[in-house]
Amino acid sequence: MIISRPQKGKVRTRRNFVMSFLVGLFLIAPWVVLPEGSPLIRLDIPHRVFHLFGGLFIPQEGLILWFFLLTMGLSLFFFTSVIGRVWCGWGCPQTIYTDLFDRIGRFVLDSKYGKKDASIVGKYTVYFLWIVVSFIASFHWIGYFVSPYEMLADYVSLSFVNQTYFYFTLFFTAAMFIDIGFIREQFCRYACPYARFQTLLMDEHSWNVTYDFKRGEPRRDGKTKIGDCIACNMCVVVCPTGIDIRDGLQVGCVACGKCVDACTSIMAKENKKTLIGYFSLKQIETGAKIKWIRPRTVIYAILLTVVVTGAIIQLVTRTPMSMIAASNKSMPPILIPDNKIRAFVALRIQNIAPIEKEFQLSASDTRHGKEILIRSGEENNKFKLGSGEIKSISVVLETQPLTEQELNEGYLPGSIVLQNAEDPEERLEKKLSLTLPRR
Repeated sequence: MIISRPQKGKVRTRRNFVMSFLVGLFLIAPWVVLPEGSPLIRLDIPHRVFHLFGGLFIPQEGLILWFFLLTMGLSLFFFTSVIGRVWCGWGCPQTIYTDLFDRIGRFVLDSKYGKKDASIVGKYTVYFLWIVVSFIASFHWIGYFVSPYEMLADYVSLSFVNQTYFYFTLFFTAAMFIDIGFIREQFCRYACPYARFQTLLMDEHSWNVTYDFKRGEPRRDGKTKIGDCIACNMCVVVCPTGIDIRDGLQVGCVACGKCVDACTSIMAKENKKTLIGYFSLKQIETGAKIKWIRPRTVIYAILLTVVVTGAIIQLVTRTPMSMIAASNKSMPPILIPDNKIRAFVALRIQNIAPIEKEFQLSASDTRHGKEILIRSGEENNKFKLGSGEIKSISVVLETQPLTEQELNEGYLPGSIVLQNAEDPEERLEKKLSLTLPRR
């Protein structure tokens, strides 16, 4: 386990602001409830509904999930190719909470933090505070799946033992305490998949934390000054993963910028510019400006734009209702007097709007353009559903009188329409093929 030395500087100040914002957002978001009563973000797995920024989504909307995952993947490709491992150094929970744990350790143990001669009481105080932070973070993580208000009420009333979320919270608390407290940089160096393929996404034009070897090498040897690097090794001392940035781009580098601040402060004493900063490799080799527009960034940008546009179109044109229709296999369509066909269909209807709505059912014969009578047991085939509410019903369809030719066609293509009773333009149509009984 590496305990890196703290380092102040411009990068550190900016990272403090970004990290504070991200942690604050993470802790606040589960508690936010919108005016209509739905949570800002809630992945309600038991009820199979996802609340996202006022929208209600269900697992059946696989295309939206596909767009979301593709957007995340392409964003990773694009931003890594342009500005390197910005996620690792500025947004990754592993980096943020490692930094937070170190702050707690230094607050309690001061200069003894990370040293073997630190007091036992001080060490266990640090461990206790780490566990508290891990529990708070885990509680809020579970709060994205279960109402934090309900969990807090259960904890206050001591009725949480029989709740499933309690054991998930304990698991994530232990996992975070062990990972952030003791595994730390080993995860970044050996387990993180992103670190493994970052080199494939970056090239010599990517803007990343880089050492200016042309100015720095060869390093100072004793009192002999050769390059600008004075071999103080401060960049290694402050590195949270223990690498030497002067050896070039490495899997262990999380681009946190601590070495930038360290080198900047040391070089300032020499009245020279920093040797470590946010540069591109090509910029160091040739002194040329960073080439932001290049084939890979253009391709990633085009693909990302196409996917985001598709996602926006999908969201804008999305109908906030869901209906699954299936013929009753145990009760096939039958022929009744006057050459009518009676069929039995099972419907599963869900309101995926954030407010209560009234719906109406209708059906039609799409081949012959005739209306099909539908009996649902509801008055005028109308019913109300609250946000996220599901209604499973069996309906009876009855066609208009059919001619002999129509009866011999083998099947009857029809459709069931679910529409908003107050806004008929908001409708969902499901095709249904009714097998005609043999005569």
